[in-house]
Amino acid sequence: MDFLIALLILILIVLIGYGLLYYLGRKQTKTNMELDERKQEIMAIPVSDKLYTLKNKDVSGKTRRSFETEQANWQTITRYKLPEIEAALVSAQADAEKYSLIKARQTANKVESLLDETEDTVSGINQRLEDILASEKANEEAYSTTYDRYAAIRKQLLAHSYNYGSSVEILEKNLSYIELDFTKFNQTMNDGDFLEAKEILVQVNEDIDELEVMMDEIPDLQHTISEEYVEQLEDMQAGYEQMLDEQFVFPNDMDIPAEIEKSEKFVKQSKQAVTDVDLSEAKTLMNKAEVQIDKTYSLMEQEIYARDYIGKHQGALQRKVDKIMESNRYGILEVDRVSQSYLLYENEMGKMQEYTDQIEREKNLLDDTNQAIAEHQIAYSDMESRYKAIDSRLDTIEKGQTQIVISLSDLKQRERDAKDDLDVYELDLRNIKRSVEKYHLPGLPDEYLDRFFYTEDMVLDLSKKLNRVRLDINDIEKISQQIAEDIDQLDKEADAFIDYAILTEDAIQYANRYRPDHPEIERTIGQASELFHRDFQYEEAFNCITDEIEKFEPGARERIIQFYQEAKANNQI
Repeated sequence: MDFLIALLILILIVLIGYGLLYYLGRKQTKTNMELDERKQEIMAIPVSDKLYTLKNKDVSGKTRRSFETEQANWQTITRYKLPEIEAALVSAQADAEKYSLIKARQTANKVESLLDETEDTVSGINQRLEDILASEKANEEAYSTTYDRYAAIRKQLLAHSYNYGSSVEILEKNLSYIELDFTKFNQTMNDGDFLEAKEILVQVNEDIDELEVMMDEIPDLQHTISEEYVEQLEDMQAGYEQMLDEQFVFPNDMDIPAEIEKSEKFVKQSKQAVTDVDLSEAKTLMNKAEVQIDKTYSLMEQEIYARDYIGKHQGALQRKVDKIMESNRYGILEVDRVSQSYLLYENEMGKMQEYTDQIEREKNLLDDTNQAIAEHQIAYSDMESRYKAIDSRLDTIEKGQTQIVISLSDLKQRERDAKDDLDVYELDLRNIKRSVEKYHLPGLPDEYLDRFFYTEDMVLDLSKKLNRVRLDINDIEKISQQIAEDIDQLDKEADAFIDYAILTEDAIQYANRYRPDHPEIERTIGQASELFHRDFQYEEAFNCITDEIEKFEPGARERIIQFYQEAKANNQI
C-alpha cells in the first residue's frame, strides 16, 4: 500500500514537472515569435525605398557623401546585424524545443539587445534619409522667403538711398555678394547637393540679418554725425572765435583749437567707419567723439562760468578786503587800549600786526589780478582760482581777528567775576570765625589756624592785585581758584570741629550713667577732657570716651551720633 502511494506521488511530481517545462517552453516560444515580429517591423522601415529614391536623383557633393554613408550603414545592418539576429533567434527556438530554457532565455535576451541597437540605428538612418529627401522641397520654400527679404532690402536701398549717404556703395556690394550666393544656391540645387545648398541658404539668411541691422542703424548714425556732431563742431568753432573777439584769455595748459581738432578728427573717423559699414567701430569712434566734444564744450564753458563768477564777486571781494582791513585797525586800537589795563600773554599785538601785513599782501594780489584781467593777461578760470584762494585766506584772518577781540572783551568780565569772588571769600572767612565763636570752642589746632591765616593773607593779596593799574587776570584767577579750594576745606574742617566738640560733650553726659559702677570711666573722661581743652583734638576726644562706653554698651557710639544728627536736622542745635 505504501509503495503504491509513493509511486502515485512520484508520478504526480513527474507530471507537474513535465507540465511546468511544457508551459515555460511555450512561453519562450511565444517570446521568440514576438522578437521575430519585432525584427520584421524594423526591417519594414522603408530605408531601402529612400536609398533607391536618392540614388535615382543623381545627388552630388555633400549630399552624395551623406547618401553613401547611410547606404553603407544600411548594408552593415542587412549583411551582418540581420543574419546575426536571425541566427540567434533560431538558436533560442532550438533550445526552447529541447527544453534548455535557461540557455534559450539568455539567447533571447541577447536578441532583444541586438534588436534595440539595430532599431536605433535603422531609425537614425531612416530619419537622416528623410531629412535629405525633405531638404530639396524645404530649400525651395526657404529660398522663396529668403529671396523676398533680399528683394525688400534692395528695393529699400534704391528708394531711400539718400538715407544711407556714402554707405550705399558698400551696401550694394553686400547685396551683390548675396546675389552671387543665390546663383551658387541654384547651381548647387541643380547639381543635387541639397545639404550644401541648405548651408548656403543659412549663410545668406545670416548675411541678410546683418544687412537688415545695418540698414536700420545707418540712417540714425548718419543723422547723428551729419546733423548733431557737425552742428556742434560749427557751434564750438563759432563760440571759440566769439570768445577771442571778446578777448578771452585761456590758461596755458588749455589748447582749445587742438581740442576742437581732436573732436573733428573723431567725427571724421566715425563718418568713414559708417561709410565702410563698420558699425561697431563707428559706434566706438562716435562715443569718443561725443566725449571729446563734451570735454571741449566744458573747457570753454569753464571760462564763461568763471567770467560770471568774477562779475558777481569782484566788488564783494574788494569790499571784504576793505572791511577786514578796517576791522584790523580797530583790533589794533583795541589791543593797545586793553593792554593798558591788563597784561596780555598771547602776543595779540604781534598777531594783529601780522594780519595787517597779510591783508596788505592779499589786497595787492587782488589789485594785480584785477589789473591783469583788465589788460586781458589772465584767464578767467585762473582768476577765479585766485579769488577763491584770497577769499579763503581772508576768512582765516577774520576768524583770528574775531578770536582776539572776543578774548579781549572777556577780560573785563573776568575782572568783575574775580572782584565778586573776592567779596564772597571775605564773607566766607568771617562766617567761619563766627561759627567757631558761636559754639565757644576752647580753641583750634595750630595747623588749622596757620592755614586760616595764610588764606586771609591770600585774600588780601588778591585784593591788592585787583587794585593795580594793569591786571594780570591769569594770575588773579589762579590765586582765586586756590583761595576757593582752601576756604572750602577750612569750612568743612570747622564744621567737623563743631560737630565733634558737641558729640564729645554728649558722650561725656552719656558716660556719666556708668560712673558709679565703673571707676575707669572717670579716668577716660579725664583723658577726653585733656584732648578737648588742651590739644583741641575734638574727634580724638570723642573716640576716646566712646571707645570706653562701647565696652559696656556696644553700639552706643552710633546711637550718640544718630541722636546728634537728628537734633541738628531739626535745628535743635
